Amino acid sequence: MYLVIDNVVKVFPPRGGAKEVRALDGINIEINKGELVTMLGPSGCGKTTTLRMVAGFEFPTSGNIILDGNVINEVPTHKRDMSMVFQSYAIFPHLNVYENIAYGLNVQKMSKAEQKKRINEVLDMVDLIGYETRAPNQLSGGQQQRVALARALVMEPKVLLMDEPLSNLDTKLREQMRFEIRQLQRQLGFTCLYVTHDQLEAMVLSDKVVVMNQGLIEHIGKPREIYRYPASRFVADFIGRANFLEGQITERHGDDLVIATHGSTLTISDPHYHDFAVGETVDIVIRPEMVKVRTDEGKFQGRIKQAAYLGESIEYFIDLNGLQLTAHETDPTRLDMIPEDTSVKISFMEDCLHILKK
Repeated sequence: MYLVIDNVVKVFPPRGGAKEVRALDGINIEINKGELVTMLGPSGCGKTTTLRMVAGFEFPTSGNIILDGNVINEVPTHKRDMSMVFQSYAIFPHLNVYENIAYGLNVQKMSKAEQKKRINEVLDMVDLIGYETRAPNQLSGGQQQRVALARALVMEPKVLLMDEPLSNLDTKLREQMRFEIRQLQRQLGFTCLYVTHDQLEAMVLSDKVVVMNQGLIEHIGKPREIYRYPASRFVADFIGRANFLEGQITERHGDDLVIATHGSTLTISDPHYHDFAVGETVDIVIRPEMVKVRTDEGKFQGRIKQAAYLGESIEYFIDLNGLQLTAHETDPTRLDMIPEDTSVKISFMEDCLHILKK
């Protein structure tokens, strides 16, 4: 492993009458060389604290940060061979684009000829050729973010650290920059630790996603694995959206589990569930896009409480025996809304359902 966060605990001491804060409680993350790993979670979960410790802005209370086989807990920030892209861009307003990118190289006393070669390369990478003499206030938000990214990449760091770098951009530009960062990372093969609270951003960018909650890691895995097989109810609810039905396993036939819920049964077949037993109560995780709403056929009876037309889809809020269920209809041949207060039949894509221990 190239970058290892090994059983790291971070406790902030009491201050101003407040109790001590245990920001991280024994976290372990392993990152391969050339991987882009995203730390995802709500505010206060510990993801930025972790990033700051890797950068050297904070130090572990216990545990180790290991880079390329060497423990770097005591190594000063400027000697860690890392670059960081901040949420606020942090580009110098009194320097033009070229001077901003050259700043770190000047600190290293690199020759002007080598500087020019490197800077021209990264300007081309981030599509800023021709902008060299512009001041930051003459750039759009996306262009400023590219300058911040170029300034980090020109240092050729062992690890690139990114702290919510797209959160200040508008939605359309953020979507564009996600793909640009991912394409650039694959092209250059740099190792990247990326912090975000945006689930979609994590899914698009990551080789692996680390889902954090209250200083603990809830799940580490590839985006599809985390979405399809969340390790906990928190992960299921935080990554995308989820409905939860309580059920009881009534039969088991190899990998097939029959689960009784809300007056009917569901059959879930998957080798992931070898440690579930007949008689056990479980939570069934049902994504809104896995819910089929029809007026003619389905296993469950419900009623449309609210319907919202979203253009490319329709969202239904359905009452199912007192439980609110969300359904997301994306079939373009079925985008005529079912009126509110209509009695409907509901079924689920049983091959796509997931269960969690209660």
